[in-house]
Amino acid sequence: MKKQYDVVVVGAGNGGLAAGGITAKNGLSTLVLERHNIPGGSATSFRRGRFEFETSLHELAEIGPNPFEGTVRQLFDELGASDIDWCFEENAFRVVLPGEDGFDAVLPTGQEAFIREMERQVPGCEESVRAVFQLGQHAMEALEYLGQGNPDMEVLASKYADFMRMAAYSTKEVLDALEMPKKAQDILVTYWCYLGAPADQLDFLYYVLMLILYVELRPAMPSMRSHEMSLALEKAILEHGGEVWYNSEVEKILVRDGKAYGVVVDGREIHADHIICNSHMSNALSSMIDSKEIPEGMLKLANARDLALSFVTVYLGMNRSCEELGIRDYSNFIIPCADSREQYERCCSIEDSKYAIMNCLNTVIPDSSPEGTCTLFFTTMYYGDVWKDVKPEEYKKLKIKIAGEVIGNCEKALGIDLKPYIEEVVIAAPPTFARYLKTPRGTPYGYQFDMWDSMMMRTMNVAAEEPIKGLRFCGACGERGDGYSSAYISGMNTGLRTVQDAKEGN
Repeated sequence: MKKQYDVVVVGAGNGGLAAGGITAKNGLSTLVLERHNIPGGSATSFRRGRFEFETSLHELAEIGPNPFEGTVRQLFDELGASDIDWCFEENAFRVVLPGEDGFDAVLPTGQEAFIREMERQVPGCEESVRAVFQLGQHAMEALEYLGQGNPDMEVLASKYADFMRMAAYSTKEVLDALEMPKKAQDILVTYWCYLGAPADQLDFLYYVLMLILYVELRPAMPSMRSHEMSLALEKAILEHGGEVWYNSEVEKILVRDGKAYGVVVDGREIHADHIICNSHMSNALSSMIDSKEIPEGMLKLANARDLALSFVTVYLGMNRSCEELGIRDYSNFIIPCADSREQYERCCSIEDSKYAIMNCLNTVIPDSSPEGTCTLFFTTMYYGDVWKDVKPEEYKKLKIKIAGEVIGNCEKALGIDLKPYIEEVVIAAPPTFARYLKTPRGTPYGYQFDMWDSMMMRTMNVAAEEPIKGLRFCGACGERGDGYSSAYISGMNTGLRTVQDAKEGN
């Protein structure tokens, strides 16, 4: 059969939309295939009663207010998807540890303001916190140098020596080396859950880059929820001559003699020189690619990795405004203990997990719900296959129990009343996300980060992770792991590598 497209993108999630936008803009005939009837994957919204709920976006770290634009904003602008109404949060986060020895810290954006508040919370920590930001700035300068292409290893080893060391140590190891007080460490690593690994398992380089981007560029979100971004990227693909087919689930990725050459949709073969897969790699390897065509090393690597975390998310439509409820902050981290490793371990059991993030969009976008109301969503995490033994008849009762505990813990920690004012409630558990995202265990993320499998290690070994010619993965299973910003940038990088291959005839 004659080739029909230069590029076929499997899945219109964040990574797939970014990849399709890049390849279409660069003149490659591009087809994006999506099994749902709307784009975005997790980047969407839904309605219950008179409320429209954001499905999963907490905030983006790489947007930035003009003229200080982050990578994601630059991507959207480059693709012509720049008419998004971005809104910014003034504070980075609020973290609350209830109890006599606990703390309640609201950390502002802006490096100096952040450092001052850390010093106020933990006297004597200023020097070590300032050193963290200096290392982060050093890392960004090194990445800018690497981005120029053909880096000189002697320059990297001399001028950017700290950058080379950062990826070799965990966040905890670096903070310990800087002699940062334990309480300051516990507050500083609050964002660990956004990358899915605790401080002793997460490389310092990746964490400090995320922290500095949130603090310097400020957390951002689109005024019309994350579906606004999905629609903007879909529009960009179409305007650059690409196609997007909905209700089109890819059944097979066609591979012959080590080369991908097309896909099967509704029993029909569609051929292309390049396939970009935004579906979870475990799905592709287990059911979408002929097993005899999968290189042994590729399968071993996937099996060596642990699946990332899954969630229970509770969405509430409240018949009171956030001001009436006493909610002042957008991101509220309610933690059951101070140490991120212990927080992580408590998330390895259905019974023990009391970790919760509460977001209130109305504190940033006041008119995101009807006047006199607000919407809240709560997220609690789970690691491992802890839901496998839940019986069908127990499922609904368990969801309601967890939702009640999460809401109750937030009420107690923040000193507010919520339950009397709930008008709408929706509870999504790992089986909910598995059904919608079609991912193992319902994880919206890809694979768990670890020191042997860090962002830098994955980035350095991208070529080795693409052993099937013409087939690349992007999104949650890409080199940057998950999170909206990471998925967009993964899609962008995958698209650019594909464009380069096409130019070179590979």
